[in-house]
Amino acid sequence: MLTLLTATGSRPAAWALCERWMARQDYTGPVRWIIVDDGVEPQPVTFRREGWQLILVCPSPHWAPGQNTQARNLLKGLAAVDRKDRLAIIEDDDWYAPDWLTTVDRALSRAELVGEHRARYYNVQQRRGRQLNNTGHASLCSTAMRGSALVAFAEACKARPKFIDLELWRRPHRRHLFDGHRVVGIKGLPGRGGIGMGHDESFSGQADPDGTLLRSWVGGDAEVYA
Repeated sequence: MLTLLTATGSRPAAWALCERWMARQDYTGPVRWIIVDDGVEPQPVTFRREGWQLILVCPSPHWAPGQNTQARNLLKGLAAVDRKDRLAIIEDDDWYAPDWLTTVDRALSRAELVGEHRARYYNVQQRRGRQLNNTGHASLCSTAMRGSALVAFAEACKARPKFIDLELWRRPHRRHLFDGHRVVGIKGLPGRGGIGMGHDESFSGQADPDGTLLRSWVGGDAEVYA
């Protein structure tokens, strides 16, 4: 079984797309999806798939503009995770290829902390994309873990840094980074703003006014971001 953990709230448009990307995953094993929603109004959860179990966690106090509740919410979700579990972080506003969970499942047989390096970010409001050169760590949206890495992840969340992924990947454990570009960090969707650099107005990257770059990254799925 794979366990997924998503921290969300006040992002109904992004959440609807997240459900869509998970519904088409080609992974055939059982999945437990822990969804932590701290919005004032819970987002509609319409996801149904045979072999998938959904656990909805609604922490309080609710998120308010200007707050960063990511670490708290991830810890709330981790309360339902055991060290023997295999955990993949799924972020609500990012794009995932149909074989992402299958890829993660295979990678976790090699190491306790795995992820896709050389991240791609795309801001749909700015119509701008950027290929990063991170080769020593993976973004949180493309990270999975098991065993001692789960303990390290909880410790990283408790430290409450702004960027939990950097805190996690600098901690010592068996790791495996791989290529593939099966994840794109999507920025600028409607609703609650994100905290990463891709959300910033000063985000720099390749201008993509006609969507050619995005289509080369996500294929026909680019239409949903038009």
